[in-house]
Amino acid sequence: MKYFAMLCLIILCGCSTVTTQTAPLAPQQVSQGTYSILVRTGNPSMDKIVYEMADMEFGQLLNINENQAQIDRSGKLEITFQSSSDGGLLSSESSISPADSTATGWYAGDLYWGGTGYSPGSSTTIASGSMLSWQNSTMVIVLKDAGGARLWTADYEYKGGSDISGFWVNTADEAAKLCVKRLKARMKRDLFKGNK
Repeated sequence: MKYFAMLCLIILCGCSTVTTQTAPLAPQQVSQGTYSILVRTGNPSMDKIVYEMADMEFGQLLNINENQAQIDRSGKLEITFQSSSDGGLLSSESSISPADSTATGWYAGDLYWGGTGYSPGSSTTIASGSMLSWQNSTMVIVLKDAGGARLWTADYEYKGGSDISGFWVNTADEAAKLCVKRLKARMKRDLFKGNK
């Protein structure tokens, strides 16, 4: 009965969507640069999770800069992420959003670049999910060259209630990991045409 109710909800909800834009010469230029990963989610624990996932996944496609002193001189892979839970009476309301952040900088591995980190006492908690809840998430990625020109942009609106993954992706960190993996596959298609 629970699964039937979930299937009915999936039919009633909107679908996940991905929109990307690629600069005309980006496929030729992207392999020539080095890129620093910059993350902003509104939660210090989530910043670290998304950063590590992005390093692992996008590091298979891009030359990732690991030197903090070189951030100003490298290209940027800017990732913003927000997520909220949905799913009825048994799910607890929780959200992750950069709009609620006390940090003004971007998480860059060991420091916050271009601004400040989180104020003392900021919540690091990522709410646990339940079987009857799912995540509605947005991940935006902007890949820029060292001069600040956009090479590739992706906007992923993940609707866990309309995606088969909604059966096991119940928390914001699980949704973030899924979004990173799917956007890495999309970047590979858009920029590398199967070369990597």
